[in-house]
Amino acid sequence: MRWAVAIAVAVLAAAIASYMKLPLQLGAHPVWADKVVFRGALIGIVLAIASSRLQYAARAVGLAVLTGIAYGIAHIGKTRFAASYAEDAFAGQIWFLGWHGVCAFAVATVATLFYTRPISN
Repeated sequence: MRWAVAIAVAVLAAAIASYMKLPLQLGAHPVWADKVVFRGALIGIVLAIASSRLQYAARAVGLAVLTGIAYGIAHIGKTRFAASYAEDAFAGQIWFLGWHGVCAFAVATVATLFYTRPISN
């Protein structure tokens, strides 16, 4: 039952981030900044459950590092897309999918921080 609380906290954190327009402030596109949070949250929940059998420290650090890497990828995509005057479609997709990764890994990290045991109960 504790995993349900961890997932609820992670989804609540995603809702608060969406309400505060955090992705928009960090560089997401205004058109899809709100949508990417909840799509990423769904992916993050699945990722948190799937990775729950890993050791806690490795899971927490790994997901946090992956969040940072995804943010870097999204930032590079945004920069290349803007430099091409919106003509580099691949860079736009990197930007878009990178933000999905940021949100998914962030939600999985938050869920991991609130749940320390593997889901086997």
